[in-house]
Amino acid sequence: MSRFPIACALLLLACTSDPAPAAAPARKPTTGFVSNQRIVYTDGLHNENTDLIVWKNKTWLVFRGGETSQVGSPTARLKVWSSADQGDHFDLQAEIFLPDRDIRDAKFLVQGNLLTLYAISRVPGGHVRDDGGLAWTVRSESADGIHWSAPVRIYDETWGFWRYARHKGLWYATGYNDGDVKVGFFSSADGKSWQQVSLIYDSVPDVPSEAELQFFGDTAVSLVRLDNGKSLLAEGHTAICVAQPPYATWDCGRTLDNRLDGPNWFAHKGRQFVVARKHLPDQRKRTAIYELVGNLADPKATVTLNELFELKSAGDTAYVGVTPMNGDQYLVSWYSSDVPTDDIWGLAMFEPSDIWLAWVDFAKLD
Repeated sequence: MSRFPIACALLLLACTSDPAPAAAPARKPTTGFVSNQRIVYTDGLHNENTDLIVWKNKTWLVFRGGETSQVGSPTARLKVWSSADQGDHFDLQAEIFLPDRDIRDAKFLVQGNLLTLYAISRVPGGHVRDDGGLAWTVRSESADGIHWSAPVRIYDETWGFWRYARHKGLWYATGYNDGDVKVGFFSSADGKSWQQVSLIYDSVPDVPSEAELQFFGDTAVSLVRLDNGKSLLAEGHTAICVAQPPYATWDCGRTLDNRLDGPNWFAHKGRQFVVARKHLPDQRKRTAIYELVGNLADPKATVTLNELFELKSAGDTAYVGVTPMNGDQYLVSWYSSDVPTDDIWGLAMFEPSDIWLAWVDFAKLD
């Protein structure tokens, strides 16, 4: 799959300058709202937790690989790929890992002239509710996407950051703690030194974790995953939490009846969409595209979640990357176990899984 594999773990930062902006890329031919669903990486191992970004006229893909299951492993690594043809072909550019620790849930950001990766690292082994994982949030940066700095922990041990947003000259992030008891709100001026601003959600029985984040003007809104069903295998809910400056307190009075695992929430032309794991009976899972309808920034407004499309997926799946490409067109990434087999999640998390891509064209949304 890779033409130029490079094991770059813990290489030093290289310095380059940004090229002149290029013309907008041509639109891809699409056959409907979702088209060209395909596996872009498979190696017989358990690959998962994707993200996408466009930077320096290339499309960049990252995912967790190098291990045989979802369980924390010191052989896990972040595989960084680039594409010069809008995702038709990818070249492996780097592998980033931490000795003796797991690494996962990578998120791309562009900070100045640098492409940065934030990720969560825990000690190896299985951790129910992430308890005892001793989570680190780590940051690595690159000037060319090939040579990456050593991942450095950016906040207190036991907190894993999930989603990042830029607002009025500051970086903000959501994060959840070991034990999946609290979701916090954090800020940083430089992306390297972070401080906690407030708690978004604090509840042992609700099991809060992966929290999305957007700003509507100065209003901050977070979608918080809640594993608070009858068991940890049941669907649970998603809390809609709202805060006004200085973001000291949050109103989480609204909930959705669906639990959004491994989500990616984004806006297109004033409409709100999220791609996340969908829960079926008997531990069957899918990845689906949804639209959030209603005023998310108003704590009293009704919000509904409407499913638009079910992507090819099964078993252990979701943890989605989304990046805008050409006007109404987006590239979406996710991972999935073998689709025809359709194993239950409890088995599939220990089985091979592949990395998928598809084109989403909102001009063709009915």
